[in-house]
Amino acid sequence: MLNRSLILGLLLTAPFLQAQSNFAPSPPLDIPLVLSGTFAELRGNHFHGGIDIKTQGRSGLKVFSVADGYISRIAVSPYGYGNALYIRHPEGYTSVYGHLNAFAPEIEEWVEDQFRDRSKNDGNLYPEENLFPVKRGEFVAFSGNTGGSMGPHLHFEIRDTRTEEPLNPLEFGLEVKDTRKPDIRGLQWTAKDFGDAGRFSSGDTLAVAQPLGIDVFTTDKQDLANNANGVYGIEASIDGQTFFTANYRRINFNTSRYINAHINYDLYCSQGVRYTRLYELENNPLKITATYELTAPAFRASQGWITVAQDSVVKAHVKVRDHEGNTSEFSFYMKGKAAEPLEKNTVKLDWEKDHDLLLGPIQIHIPAGALYKTAEFNVVEKGADQYVIGEGRVALQTYMTLNWTLDSTQQPGVGWFLWEADHKGKKSAITGSREGAVLTFETRSTGTYALDQDLKKPEVGLIKSTPYARSNSAYREVRLRVADDKTGVERYSARIDDQFVRIDFDYKNEMLKVIVPKDIPAGSHNLRVVVIDGVGNTSVEEYTITL
Repeated sequence: MLNRSLILGLLLTAPFLQAQSNFAPSPPLDIPLVLSGTFAELRGNHFHGGIDIKTQGRSGLKVFSVADGYISRIAVSPYGYGNALYIRHPEGYTSVYGHLNAFAPEIEEWVEDQFRDRSKNDGNLYPEENLFPVKRGEFVAFSGNTGGSMGPHLHFEIRDTRTEEPLNPLEFGLEVKDTRKPDIRGLQWTAKDFGDAGRFSSGDTLAVAQPLGIDVFTTDKQDLANNANGVYGIEASIDGQTFFTANYRRINFNTSRYINAHINYDLYCSQGVRYTRLYELENNPLKITATYELTAPAFRASQGWITVAQDSVVKAHVKVRDHEGNTSEFSFYMKGKAAEPLEKNTVKLDWEKDHDLLLGPIQIHIPAGALYKTAEFNVVEKGADQYVIGEGRVALQTYMTLNWTLDSTQQPGVGWFLWEADHKGKKSAITGSREGAVLTFETRSTGTYALDQDLKKPEVGLIKSTPYARSNSAYREVRLRVADDKTGVERYSARIDDQFVRIDFDYKNEMLKVIVPKDIPAGSHNLRVVVIDGVGNTSVEEYTITL
């Protein structure tokens, strides 16, 4: 019989360079690589698709192509990666550079012309292969803080071009100084029926009366930064036999939301930190993890759940490592005891089935596969026209539908939307569609819901009638303040002298940046701006600007 533990140990410790030796990228910045985020790090509803490289707390550093290739895609968005470049390389990989402040001048001019010709503010552009060839080390952009970035940095990825799956960039030889071991910050056991759980420490002995799963809160730090980043691999064994592994080397965007099955979502809601499950839920297709069926006289492991024979004692051991091979380990013991009868009579929803529930004026449809496990799902009328659906403590993989029927006093009204409050009370606005008296909303969250109306149009105001210099750019921009108190800014457009001009929406600073085309002459001009919120309230403003 093959020594599975030895094989898995080699898998966790050997660098993954042989298959990728034909591609050796250079650094995308000319400063030492210090990371604020690692590959496949546990994030909200997704695994991190690359590495986040610190840019010394500022925007505007030059970004360089890491290898020969050509620019295959250019993305501009107020959200997500913000301004991003995709460079395809002949070795079969694509490098991605996100949150950019601006593109190199030749690229920027082409991008502005393309969007203006298409009367679009943002989106994706796909240059022909021969339009922007690049060499290793060639300047392509400036680093920044655009999109969903919460501080200046460069988001960098390497993808398998064929599958579009992100790969761990550190496996291609990029150097990040790291001699620090991962931190083991919390341990918990969870009963298989999810009716009980508890904290424990390394060296403890757990009494096991029913199958248990283990949850581990672990992070890693590199030498030059104190960011609590993600780890590279986890291996768990019982009496020397491996029953669980996690290897953060490749992710798939189509399954990334299953991170909500990979982490203990209940603990995330209660403590705000992400514990990794060393066991599988029913609805979890992730290939990042693997479990192994083990049967021995003293114990059994199935899908990571551990059962111990009565009065037997077994030793569990867990190793956590970072990419550089720094390892932290802990052990504990489990002693089997007689099972105690359970007296529970709770209603649970089967994750494999469709469910249609009724709560006051709301018809709730939860499709099969939306839940990660068969689980309790509370639906309660809270009073004051508030309705609890899942309490914000149940994660959903796919959308549930809420059909909300307006009563006779509400039907004449307009601008209806939902407030969705999570388990901490944080509110988000959800807009939907209407047919007669029925409003239809879709959400992949759960929480407490209340109907409200947005009857106020967005507020728009010109900051200055003359343009500002655009950072790292040959263009100028006219800036306007924009805000909406409920459903948020949904759409926007601008025209100068009745000709379309592009807008960058900086939602973090509630600002519209109107890009001034180079061919508009100096002098006074008419600027017309239209801003629409989530339910259709519209502001139309006109200003005289001087260029």
